Parts: sequence; C-alpha cells; structure tokens
Amino acid sequence: MDDPRARELREIELAVAPTPELFEIERAVAPMLDRALDDWVPVDTLIWNAIQVVPEDSDRFAGFFAAVLGYLLREGLMIVGAIGDTGFEPWTSSVEDTVERVIRNCQAVDWSPQGSLCWLSNTPKADQRARARNRVWRNRN
Repeated sequence: MDDPRARELREIELAVAPTPELFEIERAVAPMLDRALDDWVPVDTLIWNAIQVVPEDSDRFAGFFAAVLGYLLREGLMIVGAIGDTGFEPWTSSVEDTVERVIRNCQAVDWSPQGSLCWLSNTPKADQRARARNRVWRNRN
C-alpha cells in the first residue's frame, strides 16, 4: 500500500476535498467520473466505489451512498436515467426524489442490481473534471 503513485493521488484528492466527509465522497466520485468518460455506467459501479470507502455492512453505507449520489447530482456531474429505445433516457425527477428512488430500488435488491435498476451518465462538467484530473496524474508521472 506504499505505492508512490497512490500517495500522490491521495495528496491530490486531499487538496480538492477540504473536509473528511467530502474526502470520502471524492474517493467514491473520482473513479466513477473516470469510468463514465467512455460510456454510461450502471449504478452497480457507484455501489462498488462507495463500498471501497464505507463497507456495505456498515451502518453508514446507505447514508454514505445517498450522500455520494446526491453530490454527483447537485454538483451537476452526473445524471441518472435508464437505457431505452433512444439510448440514455434521463430521469426528470428532483435530486431528492432521484436519490430516494435509487436507494429504495437498491435496497430492494440487497444492493446487487446487476445492471438492471438505472444508469449514470457524465455531464460535460464531469468529463472536463475527469480529463483534467487525468492530465494532472499523467504529468506527475
């Protein structure tokens, strides 16, 4: 775990995230934005990223997942939707309603949706942020 690259990335994340709570959220958000640069991402990926920060069997997990998803939506980084006949079809509900719906649906399948509940798509703001972060990472190596 003493990988110099991992330490550098952690230093970058700490610089961006001034509070412990935001730092935890950013640890789940950054890989999500990177992954969604190329394609829509199933909610399973966000669950996995959240589990890497707060274990699924923790009393904090559902609240943490809700905080991460809410952050992505409120910051305008991602949108939630479904894959339909026209491709990605965004949901039009409020942030609060979307987070509640996703949490309820994930809990109904014991946090194992297997690509069936919803998908997330980066916004242009998220793509820009992920590319900038990746440039910084490449330039440091």
